[in-house]
Amino acid sequence: MRTCVTYHLVSMLTLGVDTSESLGGVALYDEGRLSQTRMMDTPLSHAESLFPLIEELMEASSVDKSQVDLVSINRGPGSFTGLRIGLAAMKGLCQSLEIPLVGVDGTLVYRRFVEERQRVCVVLSSRRDLYYVRWFGGSRPKGPTAVMREAELIARLGQEERELWLVGSGAPRLEVRLRSLEHVRIAPEAFNQPSPLAVAQWGSKNFVADQLYSVEPLYVEPLLIGGKAA
Repeated sequence: MRTCVTYHLVSMLTLGVDTSESLGGVALYDEGRLSQTRMMDTPLSHAESLFPLIEELMEASSVDKSQVDLVSINRGPGSFTGLRIGLAAMKGLCQSLEIPLVGVDGTLVYRRFVEERQRVCVVLSSRRDLYYVRWFGGSRPKGPTAVMREAELIARLGQEERELWLVGSGAPRLEVRLRSLEHVRIAPEAFNQPSPLAVAQWGSKNFVADQLYSVEPLYVEPLLIGGKAA
């Protein structure tokens, strides 16, 4: 039987990275000591922007990369290209620094922005009219992340009878079409954007030793029929 050991260090400087969507970012987090974030200001430029952004963050925080204890990265779901670039870059960085890399499910990061007692649907933008969707009853997911068309998702939300919070990058896109559904609430704007700081916090809290260099992107793709999304 494989044993996983969770580490709880007194102080752990964590670099959080989120390249799962067009506007990504990086953050440094050390509980009670440091909390700094830098976001990309140009969409779809992860390959060119990631390491310069990390250097800018380090300089602003008066931190050398050799002081980083852990890298935590959003492993998806999200942009295929963004996830691939971010993970490849951070695996290389972690190997060069000989530090652990932990992957975080992005839906769990967004879920924590809403009170635990609330019912939540995490909705992340995909391409065209597709969304990555995951339902939560309290803090626990009701199942894996699925891909849904906008019309299908709205119909499903219309079947809900109790208050439900939508959070994630896809939530604002649906706001106008959901105005007639009084039981559906859209989370505040700040909670519907990528948060590398939240990724860093989640990773440092849930770091498991045997995840070293084994993190893979979480790709969730729709069923394709005749080259088109079913």
